[in-house]
Amino acid sequence: MLSLLPTWPFILFGIIEPLSMVGGFLAPLLDTDNFIAGQTPPTNPPPLPHHASTLVLSYQIANIYGLVGLLAVGVIYGSSERHVVRNLILSLAVADIGHMYAMYAVIGLEAFLDVASWSPVAWGSIGFTGFLFVNRVAYLLGAFGSEAATTNEKKRN
Repeated sequence: MLSLLPTWPFILFGIIEPLSMVGGFLAPLLDTDNFIAGQTPPTNPPPLPHHASTLVLSYQIANIYGLVGLLAVGVIYGSSERHVVRNLILSLAVADIGHMYAMYAVIGLEAFLDVASWSPVAWGSIGFTGFLFVNRVAYLLGAFGSEAATTNEKKRN
């Protein structure tokens, strides 16, 4: 089956984003200290050793990245229904807002807007998430053209 997404959204949501989810899954597991420290500006590093709650939350976010990545791949590559794919993209757009707001609420407006001081984790949580959000909204508004047809639809025509 061909993708139900136009070319650019398929490349972004079907290839690039799932690969980034692998990174989001592995980073908290393989480099826990830097993942935790990267959540906030370097002027306010978290104390070491990390509290058990901090570690649990870090590992849970890894699990969530893995889950979201697997669900997205399953829907994008496995669904033959356009409304299912659109609902996935809409749900992820809503989650993007929550993801960026969580960073804003903790680091404050000044650090949120100080792009030059962002850590790699902040670039993922704010920059890349914002980029995904803009592209999700553009897709939902039809900015990338008509949706691709499935193989079955092409055979019928």
